[in-house]
Amino acid sequence: MNSTLKEMQSELIVEAKKGLPFLLSGTIVFFIISLLPVIFAKEIIHFIWLFGLSSIFPLGFIISKILRINLLVTHNPIGILACIIAVPQAFYIPLYIIVYILIPQYLPFTIGLLIGSHFLPYVWIYKSKAYLFITLSACLSSIIFGWIFVDYAFTVVPLANFIVYGVGALLILRELRVEFVY
Repeated sequence: MNSTLKEMQSELIVEAKKGLPFLLSGTIVFFIISLLPVIFAKEIIHFIWLFGLSSIFPLGFIISKILRINLLVTHNPIGILACIIAVPQAFYIPLYIIVYILIPQYLPFTIGLLIGSHFLPYVWIYKSKAYLFITLSACLSSIIFGWIFVDYAFTVVPLANFIVYGVGALLILRELRVEFVY
């Protein structure tokens, strides 16, 4: 039997819980990164931004296993689309390396803007206004605190993203409760 688009989206929402583990992972990682400028020198913080943020992906899978949430819904074409949309993040790594080498003070701006913008398609995939909030808030805070107030970027951008991802996760939980799928 062929499923309708709406049925496939609903199935994905139920099974993947709107990608909640990745938001929880981002919340944890950005909280930890927001504390690190107090402990480490600026050069170490630049390096941590370059490689430390890559821990969001595997930590998201660990959280999904703990919460028993299936993030790889490969039997569903919309689930495959969700995975395909996430993959281009890997292609940003050379850009992050170039920024790290040439203008490291703009790493929070660059990374925050690109990570934040990648959430936009999930507004449609998961039928979620929370992802619109996350996209707009992460991008705007990265522009304001990572570009305009660049001297404070390594402290304020991760703190802002911690708040954005945390609020986003709470909004996702609320959406899931309203839709009776969580």
